[in-house]
Amino acid sequence: MVEIALSEVAQGVFELRLPIPFEDGLVNVFLFADGDDVDLLDCGMNSDESVEAIRAAVTEVGARRIRRLVVTHIHPDHYGAAGTLAGEGRADLYLHRLEVPLVNPRYVELEHLVKEVHTYLLVNGVPPEEAEVLSNSQRALSQVVSPAEAAVQLDGAELLDMGRRQLRVEWTPGHSPGHICLYETQDKLLFAGDHMLPELSPNIGLHPQSTPDPLHEYLDGLGRMAAYDPALILPAHGRPFKDAATRVATLAAHHHRRLDQILEIVAGGERSAWDVALDLWGPRENLYEKRLALQEGLAHLQALAVEGRVVKLVTPSAVRWRPTTARA
Repeated sequence: MVEIALSEVAQGVFELRLPIPFEDGLVNVFLFADGDDVDLLDCGMNSDESVEAIRAAVTEVGARRIRRLVVTHIHPDHYGAAGTLAGEGRADLYLHRLEVPLVNPRYVELEHLVKEVHTYLLVNGVPPEEAEVLSNSQRALSQVVSPAEAAVQLDGAELLDMGRRQLRVEWTPGHSPGHICLYETQDKLLFAGDHMLPELSPNIGLHPQSTPDPLHEYLDGLGRMAAYDPALILPAHGRPFKDAATRVATLAAHHHRRLDQILEIVAGGERSAWDVALDLWGPRENLYEKRLALQEGLAHLQALAVEGRVVKLVTPSAVRWRPTTARA
């Protein structure tokens, strides 16, 4: 029998911790029991170990089948096993509509996205040799993802039956364009996905598949979730926690400090985003970390440009950033 890390976090709601090779080594998915049926929030990576743990957990909570699978966003640790668990004769997949068009280029027809990312890296100052390697790093992720077609495309504000509870879909873009949280009014439970984590700050990046101003969207979403004053926040990574207002204030302060740091870097003269990322985080050996640093730096630079605090200059071959000219 598969050994599973399963715990009841609220009546009829169970947290299952699945192994992943990054973050803190675990992702939390949630099962909502309803007799023979169970509804699942997120599904981990498409590995035998992870899928077997989910199936064992379904049995453990007294269910026979997964009725619906709701995915917070299409990153591999949340969406990876969708094609194994959802589809014809299996669970119905619920996904925000802004995530749906990202699936094929990211996990199925990779060549166009690899080329697009390569161009994005070059114009943002990444040296050609590193751009070649970084643009191909996406290929590895497709090995741990089995895509599925969404049976229901969400906009946000829908009320979903999950187990014996009703939860409201909250669109919270930033970490991913169609990231969603689920909020349950009765017990004031916030299922936060990657949007609000107890210790880590999720990567907020500007890249070819992001929205145009992800940082401002992310901060706005944090404020909206804090306004619910949830009694318990159940994140995708880390342990459940309380006091959303304090956590949101800490996350917002972190990003405002980073904006100030980047503004100071750009004040020294015109720079590429790659230059800014290297100044801010220093050289990184890990390819994944290098891409995340560039994406995060770009999201902050874009926010500064939107606010009019830096100037964004573009040509077909380069994107550059310079300080705003002082006005008389």
